[in-house]
Amino acid sequence: MQAIAIFVPLGFDDVPKRLLFPISYLLLIFFITVNLPRAGFAIIGIGLLLNFLPIIANGGLMPVTADSLAEIGQLHRIEGREEGDAIPYTKNVLKSRENTHFYELSDRLVWDNPVFFRVFSIGDVVIAGGLVVLLGDLFLPRLQRANRGPGKTSRLNP
Repeated sequence: MQAIAIFVPLGFDDVPKRLLFPISYLLLIFFITVNLPRAGFAIIGIGLLLNFLPIIANGGLMPVTADSLAEIGQLHRIEGREEGDAIPYTKNVLKSRENTHFYELSDRLVWDNPVFFRVFSIGDVVIAGGLVVLLGDLFLPRLQRANRGPGKTSRLNP
């Protein structure tokens, strides 16, 4: 759903984009709530909530400042844009630091790399940590069972 909002031309108005992102977050939060018994899902849920707050508080898109974009050499993406305008082919809205609600949770962390995620939020970091925990939880127990062999049992798994 988020990919549709970012890459599919939905007209000249950014209202569909501003509606699709919060709806997609609500669906993700519901999915996480259903899967809470796994620690990784709980951590991912915290990260989603950390991202959801600035998105909702800033009109449905994640705020980013011109200063953050300047740090990674992406000012050309906002040429001709005013504060409050959606940035094309992103999930972001251009905001000044002073006019950003929950600035600390917005896309303000900068990592200048040639691939992805050059400007990201604290919530994104928490989500990445949750993914690591979730993958470890899903795959490591299988590896441990395989290493024990068929005839060996453990105290936890007779």
